[in-house]
Amino acid sequence: MMFEPDRGGTPRAYVAADVPPAEATRLAVEWANGLDTSQRLGIQIPHRNVLDENVVLAELHRSGEGAFAAWRHSPANSTSKGPQLSYYPDLEHLLRLERGSPAGVALVGADETHVPWIDAYRPLLLAGAAPANLLPVIDPVVEAAVATFTNSVNSSTALIDRRDRSKVIDGLQRLRDRGYTFTAAQLVAAALRHNWQGRAAFELGGISSEVLRGARKATRERYAEGIVDQWEAAASNGRPRDAQ
Repeated sequence: MMFEPDRGGTPRAYVAADVPPAEATRLAVEWANGLDTSQRLGIQIPHRNVLDENVVLAELHRSGEGAFAAWRHSPANSTSKGPQLSYYPDLEHLLRLERGSPAGVALVGADETHVPWIDAYRPLLLAGAAPANLLPVIDPVVEAAVATFTNSVNSSTALIDRRDRSKVIDGLQRLRDRGYTFTAAQLVAAALRHNWQGRAAFELGGISSEVLRGARKATRERYAEGIVDQWEAAASNGRPRDAQ
């Protein structure tokens, strides 16, 4: 993860789900075009039928101003490196846009399910009411653990690699056994703050959900004994650093 391109400076904005779709799309497009990247706007939609339901999207399609991709065919629009507009995505598809280095990301239809992305990046709210259920502050010891996970995971394979996955599970189980509390959403947000690819951050949330259900999962790759003590020390010093 430490060799990933820095995504922290990517411009991001969103329109809340209580804004009508056509108006929300118009606002997002205006914001994206205002970035002045001289690159074509990429637009991710769930299916082509939305072009019949949204006049703004239909016009963008007719004019050729937007490069469209349906999620089932392309989770991230490879035909445009410009700003990316994600239209009513689930969290997984939204986070897949964070794999590369888009010129900007605009979310249309934000709700509580997108809170990890909002919490991590603090995007600009263009219109509507921000989701009410913001995440509680993550325990600094858990944040220190995520910092360690960051330098333990191969960025090219993320948590698909069995060894990386095993080690992260081991760390989460140790935190749970020591009484530390966390949620999947908190870990997704923390991973994004540590510059994880969106896909990998989403997978971390899925793994944490399994651990939180209480099942003891076997792990072949483990951290050294005393790892939680190291995380506690790092947290007490205000520096969630890597540990072995």
